[in-house]
Amino acid sequence: MTHRTSRIQSTAARANAPAAPARSESDPLAETSPLPGAAALRRALGEDGYQLLGHQRQERGTALGELADLVWNTAREADRLHGKLRRHASHVRDRLDDTLNPGLDPAFVPVTGLLQNTGHTTDLHAARFAQQMNQLGLVVESYQATVRRPGG
Repeated sequence: MTHRTSRIQSTAARANAPAAPARSESDPLAETSPLPGAAALRRALGEDGYQLLGHQRQERGTALGELADLVWNTAREADRLHGKLRRHASHVRDRLDDTLNPGLDPAFVPVTGLLQNTGHTTDLHAARFAQQMNQLGLVVESYQATVRRPGG
């Protein structure tokens, strides 16, 4: 990882956000604390519907299988974007903590460019996450309408 020396003594500011934690590939939506995409699916479909979705997405080559896979992947993307937003927010918080540390010599605290473009980047991450959650709502509605249809 690239590090550059900060103007704050004895610290290193990260040039890149921390890497994403590794995930189990068995059920990427199952976490100890539910992620927003997985939680939205469980709320909308219920536990039985959530399990059915997992089975239906295995039915490759069918319209319902492809739609179930789209729902699943849309939820996974929402969870990935949520993690990215959380990691970015943590990075920004760490920068602020370093800067606002009362034990540091004020001569080494930056007075301009404190967050540089991190505010704008945070807005972009939050907007992209919100957009993905809206998209998840739309594909879940389509999936539910298809499942409710007789013969669907």
